[in-house]
Amino acid sequence: MTANPVLLAVLSMVSTGTSDLLYKRARAKGAAPDSFLPVQAVFFNATSLAFAYSGRLEIPGRTILFGAGCGSLLYLSTYLFLKSLGEGRASVNVPIFRLSFIPTAAMAFLFLHEAITLGKALAICFAALGILSLSEGFRAQSGRGRTSLHLILAMILYSLFGLLYKVAIAMGSTPTGVLVAQGATFITCAFMVAIKRGALGIRPSVMAHAPFCGILLSSAFLLLLESLKYGDISVSFSIVQLSFVFTSALAILIWRENVKPLNILGIVSAASSVAFFAYL
Repeated sequence: MTANPVLLAVLSMVSTGTSDLLYKRARAKGAAPDSFLPVQAVFFNATSLAFAYSGRLEIPGRTILFGAGCGSLLYLSTYLFLKSLGEGRASVNVPIFRLSFIPTAAMAFLFLHEAITLGKALAICFAALGILSLSEGFRAQSGRGRTSLHLILAMILYSLFGLLYKVAIAMGSTPTGVLVAQGATFITCAFMVAIKRGALGIRPSVMAHAPFCGILLSSAFLLLLESLKYGDISVSFSIVQLSFVFTSALAILIWRENVKPLNILGIVSAASSVAFFAYL
């Protein structure tokens, strides 16, 4: 029985959005990225190995290369994105980063020859509208050039990461194999940077959130990889990037944040996007 790629992508989006909410809370309590990422990586790798142990782990040479490429792109994009958050406004930078699904979809249409349909076009437009509606993206912003450069590079690298995921699966790599190889590369980068900056150590704000983020993200990436076995990257990756909308909805429900008309528009647009991807 063939799995539903849209459902898998939605589950991945929920896991990613929940992780984003925990990271937002950790940052509010003073958790620094340099000390947060190594702990997150430990639990990410432990979860990935548990997934691999429960199934079948195959890591041939090409999977190691794909996993290393994915891990490197993921770490660099995450690092640049977090750096941009320290220099800019999260309400603008986060949604711009999440719009990485647009260049990923464009590259999938151009290089992977995925079909361009009216349903996909409408869904991508609704997804972009949903993300921007929940941000300050509609407002004119005048940020520093270096901050903008970090953010643009982060978005481009993350879009390449998504594309490489699809290429790896299309060339026969198993989801668990890619995940384990990716995690090994990411944890190496995370610890090297943390050691260089003297950021290793037990911090309550990190230990209270990073383990859960690692588990959630490992689950989210595995679900995305499984989705890519049956569906298009232009669909699955776009849905997962709607995690920003899910995070905002959780913040409204849990933290009682004020609900504005644009919040409602964003949530409705995101739901419409998923519906178009699923049924058109």
